[in-house]
Amino acid sequence: MLDGVTSELVGEPGQGLTRDGEPGVMFYSHDTYGLGHLRRTLALAGFLRSRRSLSQLIVTGSALAHRFSLPPGADYIKLPSVVKVAAGRYESRFLGLSFSAIRDLRRELLLGAARHFRPSMLVVDNVPGGLKGELQPALHYLKSTSCRLVLGLRDVVDEADWVREAWAKDGSYELLDRTYDRILVYGEREIYDSVAEYGLSWRAAEKTRFVGYLGREPGRQSPEQIRSALGVDQRPLVLVMAGGGEDGHDLLRAVLEAIRLRGDGTSFECLLLGGPLMPANHRREVLGLARERAVHYIDFSDDVPSYVRAADVVVSMGGYNSVCELLASGKPALIVPRVTPRREQLIRARALANRGHLRLIHPAELEPRRLFDEMSRLLQEGLAPVNLSINGLPAAAAALDELLEGDVPEASLMTVGGRHG
Repeated sequence: MLDGVTSELVGEPGQGLTRDGEPGVMFYSHDTYGLGHLRRTLALAGFLRSRRSLSQLIVTGSALAHRFSLPPGADYIKLPSVVKVAAGRYESRFLGLSFSAIRDLRRELLLGAARHFRPSMLVVDNVPGGLKGELQPALHYLKSTSCRLVLGLRDVVDEADWVREAWAKDGSYELLDRTYDRILVYGEREIYDSVAEYGLSWRAAEKTRFVGYLGREPGRQSPEQIRSALGVDQRPLVLVMAGGGEDGHDLLRAVLEAIRLRGDGTSFECLLLGGPLMPANHRREVLGLARERAVHYIDFSDDVPSYVRAADVVVSMGGYNSVCELLASGKPALIVPRVTPRREQLIRARALANRGHLRLIHPAELEPRRLFDEMSRLLQEGLAPVNLSINGLPAAAAALDELLEGDVPEASLMTVGGRHG
């Protein structure tokens, strides 16, 4: 028995090929807060499909999965949604079930997807064992087949002390050592060394590849199309992004208060991208203020890179995907990161700001006059161009191709555990 997976469930190992002889790739994205995990997964799935013929199954807990376009040959399974209510605590988002019941249901759906799809490769986003261990039965089942197991980590998971404690407690270090065949870090080691910060063993370190930030394609619309649709013509445009929107209210309100300092309103135009997960009461307030100040507002777009390219300056929260879009565009950016319940955005923003890639305002220092002055300064002066690798998509795809086409590296088959400092 493999951690609750009985022998009759394991059955005959799959060959990992579809009926058309294509490799099958399964993605896991737990999605309990915002849209970051799903958007990162879709970016990788789309790039993989642009290089080769694949059958791809995305298993996600995102309540907004249906609003995104999938690459050809891809489909998704929607897990019942949960929401993070505090650090380490979750509840059902919609269903009147306890979290333990929801977790059990999600676990069974994941295992069923693994058994019936029988992928050549599983790519897991950021959480080694899945939400509260829900992925572990599927991981152990797939380990008994020819499936390659890959963990993709964003550049910063969270504060090092928190990650070390959490991973030691939930068995993640054991999974990194014994279960995963490859660990991809979507960032640069010189900016944040997750191997050292999180105390990976020598075995896990040997499997780890830093592939760079996952840059984005330019988008489906030209800057001219976006600006024409907004009616801003040649006037400077500031884009404000609040991620999924669940906690973007403070940033959007601060921007709208800063807009009042424009005087006659001719200094620049402003577009708010509010986010589809914004609570209804916050959305009503922001919309009312936006109308008063003649500010453009959009709830959702699955083509964010087009809006970034059309802007002259971007003000944003500091989520991984937003930052990647900004780095890929080269646009001057001001980041106001989330600091609770996780400090991941603050760590990322500080590391990049210290190297001149962007500017940073801590939320505790967010007030209209400073925000207005920072936006005006970036519109006038911009930021000096700084070299940074944003070729993470092709580098990650090459690493996945290597596993799909070759043998599991010897290091991933060893059974001696390492030490985690």
